Amino acid sequence: MMTDTGAARVGVKALTDDGEDGRPMFSSLRGVAPFFVLLGVFLAILMGAMDSLVVSTVLPTIASDLRATNGVPFVVSAYLISSTIAIPIFARLSDIGSRRNVFLVGLVIFIVGSALAGLSQNLTELIVFRGVQGFGGGGIFPVAIAMVAVLFPPSLRSRITGILSGAAGIAIVLGPLVGSSIVAVTTWRWVFYVNLPFGALAFVVLLFVDAMRPHSRGTFDVPGAALLSGWVGTLMLALVQVADAGWAWTDPRILALIAATVVLFAGFLVYELRAAEPLVPLRLLSQRVIAASSGAMLFTGVVFSAMITFLSVFVGIVLLQNSPAAAGDVRDVIYFLAVPLILGAALGGQILLRVSYRTMIAPALLLAGLVGLALAGLTASTPLWVLAFGFLPVGGLVLPLIPMGFGLGLSLSGITIAVQNEAPAREVGAAIGVTRFLQSLGGAVGISLLTVFGTWRAGALSSGATTPVELQNALVTTYSEIFLVLAACVLVAFVFSIFYTGHVPRTSAEDPEAGGRGTAGVVDPDSIAAGPSGPP
Repeated sequence: MMTDTGAARVGVKALTDDGEDGRPMFSSLRGVAPFFVLLGVFLAILMGAMDSLVVSTVLPTIASDLRATNGVPFVVSAYLISSTIAIPIFARLSDIGSRRNVFLVGLVIFIVGSALAGLSQNLTELIVFRGVQGFGGGGIFPVAIAMVAVLFPPSLRSRITGILSGAAGIAIVLGPLVGSSIVAVTTWRWVFYVNLPFGALAFVVLLFVDAMRPHSRGTFDVPGAALLSGWVGTLMLALVQVADAGWAWTDPRILALIAATVVLFAGFLVYELRAAEPLVPLRLLSQRVIAASSGAMLFTGVVFSAMITFLSVFVGIVLLQNSPAAAGDVRDVIYFLAVPLILGAALGGQILLRVSYRTMIAPALLLAGLVGLALAGLTASTPLWVLAFGFLPVGGLVLPLIPMGFGLGLSLSGITIAVQNEAPAREVGAAIGVTRFLQSLGGAVGISLLTVFGTWRAGALSSGATTPVELQNALVTTYSEIFLVLAACVLVAFVFSIFYTGHVPRTSAEDPEAGGRGTAGVVDPDSIAAGPSGPP
């Protein structure tokens, strides 16, 4: 049945009808509706992805300007910590309320956080406001993927996920370029202000899309949200104080925080397993594909978040010692990882239409992990790149980044599509939220632990250093060991990928969300390709 006039404005049926088995049917998309949805989501994801990469590119500049090199990685981890808490909260809200409205709330919080981060006067303020950004950002991607999952059938969904990965891909290309360009002509504060026009445009576009309310409403798990915020917050606070403030692991304050983390985490697990409508539906982990995806996301989350951050600091500060050309060289090194990642993510959706989940995801992760081991052999004399014919990389730091990025890109899109297709229809937002939550948790904990490790290891190796060269060698060894840990995380994710089964549904009868009812009312991929004037 058609909803109110909001649906009529763009010709889209909201997800309010149930199939014969009680599962929601796909929405009927007509006219320009699909393009409003995709345009708004595309812009929001572009903004979020660009922000992370722009910030990573200018971390050396921020460190120099704020005179706080040791705590700079927490500019990244603060975002990850708050988004870790936000992801399951927004995912659950999108399952019990308007997906569009929940998405817009996250977008507004992200925009406000961006403006405040640009106004920061010291590192502490910047970390806090990045936390605000992260809380809003945690509501963007999982809700966007949930919107796609309920609006499009599997065959089209895979292609659209590839398009959305393309948004992240464009950001990967533009982000480092924008970051290096901004610090070349103005202050680093504009890396945050640049989000404002993108966010405003996405907000306006999505106002013209139906609210996408579920047929039946659930309840929000307030105790679960409180327990989640408690144990993640206390854990991250302990890690931040050890790495940034120099507190010892045996400090009574750190021991108290760790004890509180354990108690709150245990309470969270017990409550969520017993709750009728939990914030994080851990029971979904009993499904093989979702469990495998969750494990893979947990460990690849460490890599996605930490690799670019530590590469940026390693190249800009350790190797180039924050020279005037550092921002440009950091940008170019990131490209050697990011561009292959774009290609992998874009191709993943197409490949999965022809092969099983495991056939694509497992080899991709194995490739990324094995070539990542080469980063453990870095020395202070390792060149950033060795080019043949002036453009073809044949050596240097960037060489292993190319296949590593491609493999990670393939796996990221593959895992996302697998969860979309295998999750129960009514909990697709929650299922995506679980995997994204674990990815973000892996990133937040991983980058914080690696920062703690790096601070301790660099101190131990440089304790007897008497010259700048010896100090640099100590730092290079420290980062080589960090990169070794990251490669090991990819290989652990590969182990999880071995347990995948199944493939993208090729017929409506195979699709769990369609309930075997056929594809009536679903736009054919060719009609989408025809554009707004194509067949309804």
